[in-house]
Amino acid sequence: MHRITIRNESGTRTRLSSLRKGLEALLDLYSVPSSRIDVLVTTDEAMRALNREYRGQDEATDVLTFPGPDWDGAPLGDIAVSLPFARRGAAARRATLGAELACLGIHGGLHLLGFDDATEAGRADMVRRMNEVLAKMGLPTDESWASQEHLAEGRS
Repeated sequence: MHRITIRNESGTRTRLSSLRKGLEALLDLYSVPSSRIDVLVTTDEAMRALNREYRGQDEATDVLTFPGPDWDGAPLGDIAVSLPFARRGAAARRATLGAELACLGIHGGLHLLGFDDATEAGRADMVRRMNEVLAKMGLPTDESWASQEHLAEGRS
């Protein structure tokens, strides 16, 4: 059984069930044993502060991950998601907010599982894996999906 805790500190009430379902589907697809993930849904300003503190980048971003320690029984890690970024991403892709939140949750979960999108090949692999999970959930897939950070860098 997975324990996924979602804390909404965005100041906006919104349904977050697709984010939880995306993470559960990812963990089930990859046969991850019972694990714990804490998710923070927050504002652009809070994401900017986290990004500045932990990555040295003074700008907001869509999703950040913080892997847990590498010992038996340890939490898999934490994920932070910007709700305003998710809204903008959904609008840009003409997708529902729920689908975009699922994408961001899955993307963050893949990072917690050790996948990386620092290279074009890594990014393509993560998008392929994300789409596998989305298909299992019955949500639309998007081969051109990219983290907002990668869109800003001119990659798609």
